[in-house]
Amino acid sequence: MAKKFYITTAIAYMNAGPHAWHALEIIQADALARMYRFLWYEVVFQTGSDEHWMKIWNASKAAGKEVHQFVNDNVELFKTLYKKLDVSYDRFLQTSDEEKHIPWAQLMWNKLVESGDIYKKSYKWIYCEGCEALKLEKDLVDGKCPDHPNKELQIIEEENYFFRLSKYRDQVAELIKNWTYQLEPEIRKNEILAFLEKAEDVSFSRQKSKMPWWIPVPGDEEHVMYVWCDALTNYITGAGFWVNNEWENEWPADIHVIGKDILRFHAAFWPAMLLSAKLPLPKTLLAHGFLNLNGAKMSKTTWNVLDSEVVVDKYWRDPFVFDLLYNVSLNADGDFTMDRLNGVYNSMLIWAWWNLVNRVVSLCNKYWITEWRGEWEFVKDFDKLFESIENRYLKTFDIQWYLQEWYRLVQKANEYITKSEPWKKWKEDATKDEAIKDLQLLLYVIKNLAILSAPILTKWFEKLKNILWVEELKVIDTAKNQDSKAVENAYKLKEFKVNLSPEILYQRIED
Repeated sequence: MAKKFYITTAIAYMNAGPHAWHALEIIQADALARMYRFLWYEVVFQTGSDEHWMKIWNASKAAGKEVHQFVNDNVELFKTLYKKLDVSYDRFLQTSDEEKHIPWAQLMWNKLVESGDIYKKSYKWIYCEGCEALKLEKDLVDGKCPDHPNKELQIIEEENYFFRLSKYRDQVAELIKNWTYQLEPEIRKNEILAFLEKAEDVSFSRQKSKMPWWIPVPGDEEHVMYVWCDALTNYITGAGFWVNNEWENEWPADIHVIGKDILRFHAAFWPAMLLSAKLPLPKTLLAHGFLNLNGAKMSKTTWNVLDSEVVVDKYWRDPFVFDLLYNVSLNADGDFTMDRLNGVYNSMLIWAWWNLVNRVVSLCNKYWITEWRGEWEFVKDFDKLFESIENRYLKTFDIQWYLQEWYRLVQKANEYITKSEPWKKWKEDATKDEAIKDLQLLLYVIKNLAILSAPILTKWFEKLKNILWVEELKVIDTAKNQDSKAVENAYKLKEFKVNLSPEILYQRIED
């Protein structure tokens, strides 16, 4: 029976269409979801849209649209981008969904009330609309939000409901310290533990008279639920909440993929809410950094912005995805440049990888080589790479390292064909058998490299299947999958056929 795996992204805020940072997060989550499917897991991949609060209400009025139409139009922009990126999500949840989300978010509220963790008090606070979060004086720089210095902060005093975060801060900290709730990359761990040491109760509602676009607080017509009990609860409501008082869904999530700017909400508020509601915690929180453009923060005010769809239309989906995953580390903010993408496309993917495939297939076609053999040195390489999936890709989510190892084998195979020169060996009867063995080995290599690229280079793999006739994603040839004695003897022969009429698939782009 397949093992289950539930992965989510943060839900994108629908005050505008998608930007490149959304693309980075959904690409990272998709690469993880596809790799788990590659390893025979039964995956549920959820994403969605955060559709409430004043910023959306104001943006809809500025656009001259009814608010439901406004958010649905933006949802379609996100779905269009995700389609171009070939994102394999299973479920897209909208938080304005009156059947799948709103009643269940209210159920979560009631569970927190049952635990005695919701109370009302008057409160004066500083609010940044850009962050959609409360600010303390110590958070400000020269009286401004450091992330949105051009936005005026609001000073608001009113009666709100509060959630007893302080009650759970020590318990949440201990769960993070003992890896019950795993934070990746580890650099995020100390940051959130420092916050939890002094974490105070958090405002959990707003007055309905000031917030016309929100979910009502159960039993209080004058208040609406603030973002924590609405947006964060999507991870459970998307999976279905309680059915006839029975827990019948995919929860707990195996991985939440989020940006580092919402780490505090997911690593402190969310687990505390789940403890209060007596629900299991997710297993892992993966928080990526920001994506800059040309070394500077993306900003519409400075016109330093990236339209992911335009880039994908020019370079296709796979080069854009490969560039972000290969060059952006989880441990730091990433940077994107068109020059680098052009180099990745032309040098790494076209010249190194695609040229390798074309050379090997062309020679095999010419000499009617239709079987492959694994040679000991390369078998060990593929063993190592396959093990890295389990030890690094799935434990620390180091997709970058995995792709670097994959590309190292692409380069090694190119060096091998250049050094062995099978086309020269074929001309002499005495070395023709060596040429056959060289080409059979190279078929083995490109077949395995193609399969191992499948969770990342999804579109290219579909084309490769027509050339290599590789129908199964999940069977690579390593020492584990071979008879050990045959491997020790250096070669393992299996039937393998090549399409004798491969199409020309990709050309260099001059930019």
